[in-house]
Amino acid sequence: MSTLRRWLLVTMIGLMLLGLPGAGFAQGATPVGGECVPNELDGACLPIAPARDRVDRATPVFSNPTSIDNPLFPIGELESALLMGTVDDLPFRVEVTLLPITKTIEWNGQRVETLVSQYTAYLDGRIMEVALDWYAQADDGSVWYFGEDVFNYENGVVADTHGTWIAGQEGPAGMIMPGKPQVGDVYRPENLPGVVFEEVTVKDTGVTVDGPVGPVRDAIVVTELHADGTTEDKTFAPRYGEFLTSSGGDVEALA
Repeated sequence: MSTLRRWLLVTMIGLMLLGLPGAGFAQGATPVGGECVPNELDGACLPIAPARDRVDRATPVFSNPTSIDNPLFPIGELESALLMGTVDDLPFRVEVTLLPITKTIEWNGQRVETLVSQYTAYLDGRIMEVALDWYAQADDGSVWYFGEDVFNYENGVVADTHGTWIAGQEGPAGMIMPGKPQVGDVYRPENLPGVVFEEVTVKDTGVTVDGPVGPVRDAIVVTELHADGTTEDKTFAPRYGEFLTSSGGDVEALA
């Protein structure tokens, strides 16, 4: 996820569905098992989880990668979604659209066909970002993130493409949702330190949340650690995918 997009998400307040305890800045840490992922702000080692807790280290197999039916990340069934909120008291709008195309990406000796989802963000009526995200589902039901093509806008024109990466060129694809997440599972949707980095830890499963038409059962709660040391709590719910994000005590509605 690009820096601009994450900044917009963590500062947005609106359409609040429910409150979760927010998390703030993670503190510096010593290398874990010999691995040091540097904080992009000060170079200190991020407090990453032990390698033994990660569930994304095995090589995934993709026999039917564009059939994405993981209930907690149903990108293959999400033809379009709209989010409206505010950033610094300005109207903020996000449109997510599943495009009628696929993209084949070579990674780890495999040619993987991915679905393409377009993310478009507007702030105060002006376009801020367009990104094409690439996803595929492995045979074990886990969903993998193969990168994004990012276009950041200023004054209506493309200013830069910061945040762009593609699996197999800059680094590995990243698991964005396990097939059957369990408490304590750790995975990295983005694992290119120095370019993009996110590490996710599952904190709770079997959660019931208040949906727009009644209770939604079997949701999960995770904590995301970012390259700058910040953390976010996120809730993923069946049929909704990413349902809610909270950061620093603020809550942003995503469903």
